[in-house]
Amino acid sequence: MPQQLTMFGVPANLEYLFNIYHDESGSYVRGGDDRWLCHGVLFVPERKQSEVYTALQKVRQAERYDEEEVHYSSLRGHPTGPKARCARGWLKSYVESLSGFCFYHCLAIDTHSSAFEPERYGEPHHAYNRFALMAIEGAIAWSLKTYQRVALRFYSDAKSRQEGDNFAAYIPTQICKNIAEKRLKKPGAYPEIRLLHPEVTSIDSDPRKIEPGLRVECELTQLVDLMTSSISQALTARSEQEAKLELAEEVARWIEDTRQPPWLQTEQLYRRFSLSCFPDEKGNFYNPSLPVLNRNQPPFV
Repeated sequence: MPQQLTMFGVPANLEYLFNIYHDESGSYVRGGDDRWLCHGVLFVPERKQSEVYTALQKVRQAERYDEEEVHYSSLRGHPTGPKARCARGWLKSYVESLSGFCFYHCLAIDTHSSAFEPERYGEPHHAYNRFALMAIEGAIAWSLKTYQRVALRFYSDAKSRQEGDNFAAYIPTQICKNIAEKRLKKPGAYPEIRLLHPEVTSIDSDPRKIEPGLRVECELTQLVDLMTSSISQALTARSEQEAKLELAEEVARWIEDTRQPPWLQTEQLYRRFSLSCFPDEKGNFYNPSLPVLNRNQPPFV
């Protein structure tokens, strides 16, 4: 009997090691201004991580942007500046090559939906942690479904957390618990999960501050920030910075492509890049419009 392979040609019975990078865009405060809370996760095979780092470094060198942070929030000025060119090059590298083995998923929570339930979250970090958990579970179900066994290590952009926030310990433990429970009902829907480290490791996204042994993780944390914040901008188009809007337009085109049936998609991102928006007025997932794609259209009269 031939050996079963995953969609990437990997024997299905092997344990596959992934590093998971997480970041968010938008902040939740009950009654706050941010409509969309986006949690993005990037799954990087451990054996391929050095290859990803090399690709990102090549873009830095080509654009002569070697040392500073590639952070979406700090993009200013003209889209042809070195930071903007580097950011655009990173997205190009992802869609053209890295997406072949690095899977990205974003969960966008619509807090202005009539079906959103703010009373469920007594503290802002309760909402943050739940949505981060949902994003990771959704990514595992969508992109790792064909793997039987995976081992995971978690990283997240470093930030100050309020007293009582157990994010670092909660996320890995709860992921394992939730998926084990779901496998009892549908064994084929999720892989078996093993933790490579019991807690989420916080990573400073500024390469000028990071310790040498975490430079690779720092670059990947910046990449997930760039992708997640670009999605947030695609959903809002509220920035006045052309550099930010151009990146958001590029990612919006990926989103639109992934909304097509797989046989009509042109970017080859099926199960590799995805956005899920939740909830609509009935409490379901839905595909909202992407205002950034309409910003140059003349007003309707």
